[in-house]
Amino acid sequence: MDADAMDPENRISGHYDPVATNPGKSKSDVAGLWNFLRLMRKNVSCILDKNNAEQLLPAPAEQTVKEKDGGLLSKEQIETSYDADSWQGLAYQDFKTAIMARESGLKTFPCIYATMGYRADEHRYVFLKSDNPAEPQNIRLIAPALRSYLSMSPTLGPNTSLVIICAPSEKEKTVEEYNDSFWDMLRGLRITDPKPWPKDVPESVDSEKWTFCYNGEPVFPVMLTPAHMQRWSRHMSVPIIALQPKWVLDKLLSTPEKREAATGKVRKLLKEYDQIDISPDLTSYGQPGTSEARQLCLLDENETASCPYSNFDR
Repeated sequence: MDADAMDPENRISGHYDPVATNPGKSKSDVAGLWNFLRLMRKNVSCILDKNNAEQLLPAPAEQTVKEKDGGLLSKEQIETSYDADSWQGLAYQDFKTAIMARESGLKTFPCIYATMGYRADEHRYVFLKSDNPAEPQNIRLIAPALRSYLSMSPTLGPNTSLVIICAPSEKEKTVEEYNDSFWDMLRGLRITDPKPWPKDVPESVDSEKWTFCYNGEPVFPVMLTPAHMQRWSRHMSVPIIALQPKWVLDKLLSTPEKREAATGKVRKLLKEYDQIDISPDLTSYGQPGTSEARQLCLLDENETASCPYSNFDR
């Protein structure tokens, strides 16, 4: 028998490997087979070890999606990546039902521009891992998603929004508790912001010209919660932050006539939709004596919500 065939490297489980047809290639051929079988044995061991089995499985569809565009999802991607009875599927469906209520014979959602944006697939979505958006694990999801969204938002359409969907709360919370987590989220985003605060935007939240900024761009985020039971325009089945780049609002309200028409429609629908009077804090940006910070987290009563930060850089 050929010496190569007797080589211990070519023996597997007590059997001899056949000799290659070309004696000069015998050792390399059999060594290659040996390496292949060793790799197969390693893979089988991983499969038997449930802790490592996932290493051999193809990435789930939702994981593949999340690796692209900072984890942003379109409505089509949500509908194809998540089961309808998953918490993500249910939360998305509740959001859709709320803003598309008119098509279901229900009261029209006051922000008709959000409805238009949804219908045109201009929104993008990101799901968080808990009901508290300020947790570090969630900031690590929001920050890259927001950067990606802001860079692509001009291509999405005039009524685009980023919809940040939190996981369902395990226990009942108040509006104030949800609002606190919202402000802490903004603080967390500011800490991780790669760009300095824009010089033309005041840092003090009490200024009528203040607006939150991220990655050098002004944005308008609002909090919607399961705890709002009178102000239904701020109610969702799970905590949701809806965020728009300020250029969306600037275009919508670019002239006094456009501003009057847009705000008139929304305020009329708010009166019909909510079970409480319109908040006095819903004022025009830049109006003396007001602050946009007061609009981001409206209480369920007509009282001004407090912001725990006077300056997000301190």
